[in-house]
Amino acid sequence: MATVTPISVFIPTFNRGGRVFCTLDRVLACDPGPCEIWVHVDKSDGKLEAELTAKFPSVRLLSSRERLGPGGGRHRCLKMCRSPYAVSFDDDSYPVDSDFFEKILSTFLEHPEAAIIGATIWQRNEQPIARAGSLTRKLDFIGCGYGVRLKAYEETRGYLSRPVPYGMEETDLSIQLFSKGWRIYQSGELRVFHDTDFTHRENPDITVGTISNVALFTFLHYPVTLWGWAAIQIGNLLRDCMARKRWKGMLKGLACVPADCYAHRRYRRPLPRRVVSDFLEMRRL
Repeated sequence: MATVTPISVFIPTFNRGGRVFCTLDRVLACDPGPCEIWVHVDKSDGKLEAELTAKFPSVRLLSSRERLGPGGGRHRCLKMCRSPYAVSFDDDSYPVDSDFFEKILSTFLEHPEAAIIGATIWQRNEQPIARAGSLTRKLDFIGCGYGVRLKAYEETRGYLSRPVPYGMEETDLSIQLFSKGWRIYQSGELRVFHDTDFTHRENPDITVGTISNVALFTFLHYPVTLWGWAAIQIGNLLRDCMARKRWKGMLKGLACVPADCYAHRRYRRPLPRRVVSDFLEMRRL
């Protein structure tokens, strides 16, 4: 029987059928393993929960009838975790090495300043990345494979519910942690495979959500004196959309911005100009 670590696992899933079963199999094959596993089923009809209960009776389940997005699902899971550390996977990503949890635990213990330890990740049709002993400071992370110190997460507002996560989810949490003095690292010893090719990002709804997210991020965190820089960031995103020929959704995304910001105005906590400037500058390095 596998030993366990004081680490929870949490996985958001939406409209992927049984894809999450493969992720759970790979997580459960690790030794040592996690002490608990949470799965959040987004916009649920109850069918997947029944299958999960039958196949994985030890897995703990949460669900929502409305669409919360991966960040909203992760937030609900993190609020339920009772361990000092937790690891996030997507329903189509999983740890490559069986000692994944042993390695991430030792890294957290060696680095008490670390809020997030991100994995080294590759996608479908990419070559596997060799394991390395590196640990590199980062300003953000990738949501499909990372560990989080619960104490650090509890010092933040946490994730917001956003049906489309791009441009918001990880960056929003990263700047909150940065402002609190926590650090984010990427480990070469932690490897995660993400079984996707990102073709879904061509969907116009993704363009709409991404534009709205980038604008909302700046509204929530930037002081008024940096709103000019926020406009430049949104302009750069629009140019990128045009370069990728993602025309559909651009105007709708811009049109959504005022109402979206107004709906989330209670979360606006502008950071000092220097904090935002340092965060943006370090991301460019």
